[in-house]
Amino acid sequence: MIRPSLAVAVLVAALVACADGPTSPAAGPVVPSFDLRDEADLHFLQPAPDAPALAQTSVSFYAVRGQDREAFIWYHKRPDARDSTKLARFKVPKSSLIRDEKGKPIAVGDSLLIKMSVPDSSLQIVNLEPAGLQFAADKPAKLTLWYLEADHDFNEDGVINKADRTIEASFQIWKQEKANDPWESLLCRLSTVNDQVEADIAGFTRYAVSY
Repeated sequence: MIRPSLAVAVLVAALVACADGPTSPAAGPVVPSFDLRDEADLHFLQPAPDAPALAQTSVSFYAVRGQDREAFIWYHKRPDARDSTKLARFKVPKSSLIRDEKGKPIAVGDSLLIKMSVPDSSLQIVNLEPAGLQFAADKPAKLTLWYLEADHDFNEDGVINKADRTIEASFQIWKQEKANDPWESLLCRLSTVNDQVEADIAGFTRYAVSY
């Protein structure tokens, strides 16, 4: 079973860990790592006790070859906040979409319905559908996950301190192809300043921030 000790905001050969960038996930070096873990060996983030509920747990949009498209999953706005916070963004650049879930090439101007969902908001695992969809290797889709609304007492000792920041520096985006499969780490970028992690996405499955 997933060990929900901690949240968010959701490769077979060389797996790469996140590197902490100073201001954005596009900054900073990449630290190589080879990691493949069972669910029981991962620590998934949990929402903070006062975190707002997700405004939606599912969003669908049409990706169109030749157009930039993106979708977000948001939290409800806090009463004292100027704006809502985000859990996830999925961005499909205009040259990214190449084949549908059946392997059929997608022509310029053609569209395909994409669904992003969070079946269990207490674990913040993000599902992307349809399975089998392929993106261009040189123009991949991008998934950004935020953990602004996570409980930042990551080691659950009752205080938020340097020990938690050390844990945060090890955050990665992990993917699982299907239930009971091991989880695999992705090449990604971590910004502890912005509480976000970003990874390039070649295909669809389920994703989560964990360590």
